[in-house]
Amino acid sequence: MSTPTPAPADRLQAQRVLAVSVIAAVPMLAVVAVILYGLEDYPSPVVAGGLFVLNLVAFGLAEAIGYRAPAIAPGTEPDIAQRQAFTAMQQSMMLRFAITEAPAILSFAGAALAGSAWVYLVGGFWSLLSLIWHVWPTRRSAAKLARSLEREGCPSHLVELFDGASVPGHQQY
Repeated sequence: MSTPTPAPADRLQAQRVLAVSVIAAVPMLAVVAVILYGLEDYPSPVVAGGLFVLNLVAFGLAEAIGYRAPAIAPGTEPDIAQRQAFTAMQQSMMLRFAITEAPAILSFAGAALAGSAWVYLVGGFWSLLSLIWHVWPTRRSAAKLARSLEREGCPSHLVELFDGASVPGHQQY
């Protein structure tokens, strides 16, 4: 027996739950950092600027490589193409997550070294913005990934998930 494939709306909802789970780690670590290290010393402008630049580099790296995926072969059935596209969306989301969360993790380590949660709060803030931009599944991110998937001419039907055109009852968040 084969396992039935979940409906596209269910897969998209599962992707959103996963995105919320990984994005929520940054604010949770902020609470931990404040409890562990306190809010005594604000980082120097050099450290704060360095954290900002680190986050800019991560944002740019996620933008440059985080939306690449193997093209869908021409002639692929629409259902199969959409499943392949959705799998690519999940995989690329995790890559973008790893890239954009790295500055938050490094900021947490910096907070431990500095003995102040402010280091994490500064670096984690910019990382949180990058995570929301790159990890939360949106029509923009789907369209960007679809360009990579469709470069050989086979439609991925990925953006349709966000239009709600092929999914009755789909609610856009």
